[in-house]
Amino acid sequence: MDNGDYWARVLRCSKGATLAMVRKTFTIMGRDEASSDHDLSKFFYPAMQASDIFELGIDIAIGGMDQRKAHMFMRDVASKYGWKKSTCLHTPIISSLKSSGSRMESFDHKMSKSDPGGAILIHDEPKQLRKKMQKHAYLNIEDANSPIYELAEHVVLPEFGEIVVTPNPKFGEPSTWTDLDEFRNAVMNGTLHPLDAKLGVADGISRGLETVSKHFADNPDLLDKVTEIINRK
Repeated sequence: MDNGDYWARVLRCSKGATLAMVRKTFTIMGRDEASSDHDLSKFFYPAMQASDIFELGIDIAIGGMDQRKAHMFMRDVASKYGWKKSTCLHTPIISSLKSSGSRMESFDHKMSKSDPGGAILIHDEPKQLRKKMQKHAYLNIEDANSPIYELAEHVVLPEFGEIVVTPNPKFGEPSTWTDLDEFRNAVMNGTLHPLDAKLGVADGISRGLETVSKHFADNPDLLDKVTEIINRK
């Protein structure tokens, strides 16, 4: 960003777009098309993001579904100028633990490191993750939407094929769930206690993070650096 070529690229990206095209990309910042009319800086962001991709010579641009419109903007600009057109790969958006997980909610409710209490961080230890799930994760027996179900659908079940629930022996027997709908229905009909469901998903995620946890345990200085980055304002 310190060289003039980058900013020349930003201007060319801006020149290759209309205001209507740029407004459609505002979901990359967690905003709708009308909410940024009072802040001119928001109109530069899509051009800067596209310029990053061009300047880095990226072959595959990977992002959440909230980045799709920005990436389509990038590809439109690439077509106009004959620049390299990156392939785009988009992943599902996981809701914040504090969100209801409703598909009707905006991208403002996505999981983000800016709210550590509502996010799963790669260095979360099993006890931390269990506590975070127990305290913050939204799970209502009358609501079919929940970040717990999203994590089960997109993380735990695809990776391990099962959700293992191990409740306190005083309150129930261990159970294993391989089907999302059955898992959800068990919570909603009272067969499976919401807390046990939360902790079962938490344990599945911790299982997936075992290698990362070991890496940071062996290299604590790296964890300090990661924590420093996360805490930056």
